[in-house]
Amino acid sequence: MSERKTYKLGELGTFIGGVSSIKKEDYGHGTPFLPYKNIYKNSKVNINELELMNVKPAELQRRGCVYGDIFFTASSETPDEVAMSSVLLDKVKNLTFNGFCKRYRLHDFNTLLPEYARYLFRSPSFRREVYQVATGDIRFNISQESLGKIEVEIPKIESQKELATILTSIDDRIELNILMNQTLESMAHAIFKEWFINYNFPGFDGQLVDDLPKGWRVGPIGTFITVQNGFAFKSSDFKSKGVHGVVKIKNIANNVVDIVNLQFISDDIVKNTPSRFKISSGDLLIAMTGAEVGKVGFVPNTDRSLWLNQRVGMFKEKISHAKWFCYLILSSAEYQSILLSTASGSAQPNISSSQIENTEIVVPEPKLIELFGEVVHPIFERVLENYYQNEILTQTRDSLLPKLLSGKIKVR
Repeated sequence: MSERKTYKLGELGTFIGGVSSIKKEDYGHGTPFLPYKNIYKNSKVNINELELMNVKPAELQRRGCVYGDIFFTASSETPDEVAMSSVLLDKVKNLTFNGFCKRYRLHDFNTLLPEYARYLFRSPSFRREVYQVATGDIRFNISQESLGKIEVEIPKIESQKELATILTSIDDRIELNILMNQTLESMAHAIFKEWFINYNFPGFDGQLVDDLPKGWRVGPIGTFITVQNGFAFKSSDFKSKGVHGVVKIKNIANNVVDIVNLQFISDDIVKNTPSRFKISSGDLLIAMTGAEVGKVGFVPNTDRSLWLNQRVGMFKEKISHAKWFCYLILSSAEYQSILLSTASGSAQPNISSSQIENTEIVVPEPKLIELFGEVVHPIFERVLENYYQNEILTQTRDSLLPKLLSGKIKVR
C-alpha cells in the first residue's frame, strides 16, 4: 500500500458538543435533529431517521452540521458504546445534534476523506484506542481532549478513495436489501389488511354476524400459537467467541433477530441444554422484559447454532403458517401498545407467556389462516433470505475492514 502517516485527531479537525438545553415541549417540531441512537446504530447518518427539534437560532448557527461532519457518542452505560461514530454524507439544512454526542469537523478533506473516516473510526484498532481513554464506572464517558489525542494511521487520498469504494459497495448492497425487505413487508401488510380488515378474502359471501364474517370471533391469539420462554443460562456461561450463539433481548430489533452480535456458550453447556431451546431459521421471537418488551422479530436464514435465552419467547404454531399472521398483528403499533400496557413492573416491564397468549384479537377461521400463510410465505422467505445475505455481507465487511485499513490486503 502507498505511504501512510500518523496524525492525532486534534490535528485534523475540531470538536464541539451537541444541543443540551432542550425542554420537553421542544420535541417533535422545528428543524432536523440527529439523535444519539442514529449515531450509535449507523456508520453513515441515516437521514430517514432524523427527528425534529425546536432549536434556538444561536444553537443552529453554532452547532449546525454540514456534509462530512463526523459524530461521536460521548457517554454511555457501557464502554462498547462510547465514541461510536457516524459520518454525515448527505446535505441536510439546519441540522443539529444530540448533547450526549460530539461533532468532529475536519479542517479539510485533503488528508482524511469523510467516506474513509466512516470506516476508520469504526475499525477495531480505533475502538481499542477508545477503550484506553474512556472513563467511568457506572457510566462511561470520553472527552473532546481525549478524542483529540487519539492517533490514527492514514494512507494517501487515492488509497482512501479505493478502500472506501470497496467497503461502501458492500454497505450499499446491505441497504438495498433492507429497502427490498421494507417493500416486501408492505406487500404482506397490504394483503393482511385486504383479507382481515376489509374482509375481501377468498370465499367471503358478504355475510356478517356481529360485524364479523360468519365463523369469526374475538378470542386469544393463543388460538393459533403458544409462547415458550428461553433457558436460564448463567452469566458465567457466556463467552465473547464460540460456535453456539445465544439470542438475548437486545438482539431483537426492527422486526428481525440480530444473529451477528451474539454471546456464545460452550459445547459442554449445549450438551446440558434441552433441545427445545434451540432456535431455527424463520422462528418468530418476542422480548419479554426490559425496554424492548413486546418487540417481535424473525430469525434470518442461517446455518448457525442458536439458543434461546431466558426472557426471550419463541412462538410455536398450532396451525400451519400461523406465525406470519401473528407477526403481522403483534408488530403493528396497536398491538405493540397493547403488549406494553399488559406488561407488569415500572422500572423493568415484564410480560409472561400466558399474557401474550391471552392477548385478544379477531380470530378468523383456521383454514383461512392456513391459506393466508401459503400466500405470504414466499414473501417472508425472500425477506429471510435477504437478512441472511446481509449477515454474510456484514461478516465480509467486518472481516475486510481491519485488513484493508491496516494495509494487510492491498488494493490494485
